[in-house]
Amino acid sequence: MMDISTVGWTVVIVALVLFAGFVYWLIDLVSKDRLMRCPETGSINFVGVEVVSRPDGKAPELTVRRCDLWPEKKDCARGCLVRYEQTSPGHPVNLDALRHFERQ
Repeated sequence: MMDISTVGWTVVIVALVLFAGFVYWLIDLVSKDRLMRCPETGSINFVGVEVVSRPDGKAPELTVRRCDLWPEKKDCARGCLVRYEQTSPGHPVNLDALRHFERQ
């Protein structure tokens, strides 16, 4: 039979491992975000973009999963994706990709 201190240490170790796993997942998630300019507000934000396969067999498409401007701008037109290829995951900055959008 285990004594109370062994149970306590086991619980602490399991909690630390779970916390470390959560932190790793969070860092991995955020490190894939891209620094992009919003064509609607003109602000520069971190945007989480994912490539999603389409059920009809056509080429995969990009979709925005997270944005610093959400939830206020959740229903935006996703115009930032126009410059997706010019950006890099993480924090590298491409000034050309962050230039203002031309008004149309």
